Amino acid sequence: MPAVRLSDVAQDAGVSLATASRVLNGSSRVPGKAVADKVKASADRLGYVPNAQAQALARSRSGLIGLVVHDIADPYFATIAREVQQQVFASQSQVLLTQTDREIDTEIRALRSLIAQQVDALVLVGSHRYGNESDAAIRTLLEGFERNGGKVVGLGQSLGMGRTIVPDNAAASHELATALVVEGHRRFAVVEGIAGIPSAGDRTGGFVAALTEAGIEPELITAADLTRAGGHALGERLHDHLTSSPASEAPLCVFAPADVMALGALGELRRRGVDVPTQVAVAGFGGVPGASDSNPTLTTIALPLAEMARQAVEWVLDGSNGSEGESARSTEVHVRGDVLLGESTALVGRG
Repeated sequence: MPAVRLSDVAQDAGVSLATASRVLNGSSRVPGKAVADKVKASADRLGYVPNAQAQALARSRSGLIGLVVHDIADPYFATIAREVQQQVFASQSQVLLTQTDREIDTEIRALRSLIAQQVDALVLVGSHRYGNESDAAIRTLLEGFERNGGKVVGLGQSLGMGRTIVPDNAAASHELATALVVEGHRRFAVVEGIAGIPSAGDRTGGFVAALTEAGIEPELITAADLTRAGGHALGERLHDHLTSSPASEAPLCVFAPADVMALGALGELRRRGVDVPTQVAVAGFGGVPGASDSNPTLTTIALPLAEMARQAVEWVLDGSNGSEGESARSTEVHVRGDVLLGESTALVGRG
């Protein structure tokens, strides 16, 4: 069966080809409502789907937004991606989503593919630092995209161009550590800075700085991936540390620089028979929805994830071009999260 053409729709509706094109391909020069409804009804009846490239030409934009995240399985990225999708869809645009798994080659390939799809904007979620050469390659792609009229928006790490929403990671984790010390915690374990993920290093650095100010040195410093599996490995190490350390009535309080890791550690500890929070207390960072649903509820820094996503979409859709002047190229908005003390760090018999 031959494909339905725009000319078939025009003939069925009894209008010119130009009129049918203006109605169905997104032109601002649209005829009266009665004519437009007639053309749309013919298109629906015949099964005609407008050509996206033709629509892009008519509107001088594709209506596509490229969204790049590190790991869609991580509820931090999933929460932001969902909110971006909802906001963009409400504007009659569409999101093209890709994940990088924090691999430089994957990210470069994804950016090139999205740019080839003629997206109107690129939204990059999550911090990264792969090294001078790889960062330069990404920057070159983004600068070229911006020069050609595209918008660049970042959530997590300043890109040095476009607009960026930057969480105050160090300050927030410093506040969290201080709150835990005030609660009465004195034994701590932390996940050291992870190569290539500046945000994780900033969070751990701020946490340790607060401990140092309180005269406390971490009892355990370990490494783990910033994933759920990394949390499982962290839980295993904490279990092994407990079994090889002198018995103590005070719990060991671990800070994981991402909620997905903290939740993974919490689950692994429970599977190994370690009680949370009487033996090990667990704190995370991010404020993902699952933090309040875990058992026990997770202590964390709750970032305004939905508001961050909405701000990013506002920038994407506001009609200005990211390359129009220095101020647009250097815009940053800093956000602070709230300390949420959950059951996972509660001290029995206190507060």
